[in-house]
Amino acid sequence: MLLLGIAVVHVVGIGWGLPASDGWDVDGVSPRDFLPGVLKTLTPGDHFTYPPLHLLLLTVLTLPVTLVALARAPSLAQHDVIQAFLQVPVMTTFALVARIVSLLMSLAIVVAIGNLARAVFGPRARPWAMAIAGVEVAGTYYAHTTNLDIPALFWASYALLGLVEAVKADEPRRLRRVAVLAACAIATKDQAYAIFLISFPVVLGAWALERRRSGTLPELLRETMWLAGIGVALVLFLDGALFNPTGFAARVRFLTGPASQDFAQYSKDWPGRIAAFRDAASFLPQHYPVALAPVFTLGVAFAIGRTKGRDRIAALVPLLAILSFTLAFNCVARRVEERFMLPQMQLLAVYGGGAIGVLLDLAPVARQRALSWMIRIGAAACVLSGLHMSTVVIATMLGDARYDAEAYMREHVKPGDVIEVYGSNVYLPRFPQDAVVQRIGPGPTSSRNPMPDIVEKQDQLGAVAARAPRWIVVSSGYAWRFLRVEGKEGGGHMLPESQRASLADADATHHMRTLFAGNAGYAVAHIAHYAGHPPLLPPHPLHASLACDVWIFERR
Repeated sequence: MLLLGIAVVHVVGIGWGLPASDGWDVDGVSPRDFLPGVLKTLTPGDHFTYPPLHLLLLTVLTLPVTLVALARAPSLAQHDVIQAFLQVPVMTTFALVARIVSLLMSLAIVVAIGNLARAVFGPRARPWAMAIAGVEVAGTYYAHTTNLDIPALFWASYALLGLVEAVKADEPRRLRRVAVLAACAIATKDQAYAIFLISFPVVLGAWALERRRSGTLPELLRETMWLAGIGVALVLFLDGALFNPTGFAARVRFLTGPASQDFAQYSKDWPGRIAAFRDAASFLPQHYPVALAPVFTLGVAFAIGRTKGRDRIAALVPLLAILSFTLAFNCVARRVEERFMLPQMQLLAVYGGGAIGVLLDLAPVARQRALSWMIRIGAAACVLSGLHMSTVVIATMLGDARYDAEAYMREHVKPGDVIEVYGSNVYLPRFPQDAVVQRIGPGPTSSRNPMPDIVEKQDQLGAVAARAPRWIVVSSGYAWRFLRVEGKEGGGHMLPESQRASLADADATHHMRTLFAGNAGYAVAHIAHYAGHPPLLPPHPLHASLACDVWIFERR
């Protein structure tokens, strides 16, 4: 029943922004990217942003739809194939399949968190850990999307569970299975490496000290070598290093260069890294009710104070994974956002459930019934508060401002009206079919992700007077980068290079600021805005995908 309740939370709103020929989840891999990603990975010298494991899984699951789309294409020429795939039924099916996979993996993560809590703290901890993980805000949001954060954590959580079980059972041979699971996590999203980079060596080192006392160290050393060998070989194979070495090398350069450094929020020095660590440590209120902070702390204290030997090593595996990801990713990539705190926040649920389970064990119902019920009521209140936070996210999805923008355009845009739009597909609402929609940008149209019925034009945004569209539609999710006057700088914080590059585009920056100031020959006709229902259900911005206004301007 508990898992069914969490499934309901994670499934409501699964059709957000659909049906459509693209999705609204920023950085999602479906419906557009998983097939090209597989092809790029297999093409010698080429590469894709993400590793191919999950992309291959989605390719296999959607193969029947792919074959039907290919069969319906007028020819196998690139243009005809692309147009066949861009049809709304095909793209919507791709998106839904990927979202359902994310949903199922999110539930599997909740189960893994519960099993970790049970392994460390006993059976009473399991349902509470599952309940806490099930209402964590980022887990709820990404269960609705096609981002790779949930799939990567799915594999990583079971790798950590396998490690805990191996340590507790003192069975080093189980490390081979752990290696496969960890490799699958990294081959799903590269940043998963950070979950294991520090935690695995520390755990294995502590386990080796325990085994040295019993004289059985050689077996563990041998299996540790197998762990490293299997893990590295499998990652290199799945990532394409063996059959596309030049493409793999190019992707590594891309990941360590513009893919990460252009978006860094903190300076590349010790003040920047310290600021990133400090902000990561204080990010809890974005994911959980603050009341859970002492519960998590108590769980960690129980994990240390009530265990010894291998049991203590196993009990600290989730905590070490939390520290490992924070130090090896947040402080290296210098980014702290909801998706980059998802592993830590999900793993904290192990200790939250553990604290509640231990307290219930210490207050047997038969002798201290009142105290036991107080613990249950307090724990339930924390979970319900977390459920409210997740409900706010779901409500923001269901009330997305783009729905309001679409309703306004259906009522006010006349057949043949020209609508000018800017920015990537993920920021755009769906447009009336009888309107003429043109997307303007200074870059070549060949580099854009095509949208059916949208005319791509290469032009300066500031030349709007010559184009003279009747309407201009722009999302704040795109426009903010030109409207932002200053960012948080100093004390280790910095303006990301990508933000500086946007502001360096003088034409686009001037046009956006002039447009929003009402001085570009256009007046605000409508602002599509989700206000929510404060204070119960306020809007919740997240990943530049939620709570973004859509501004509709009309020519004066």
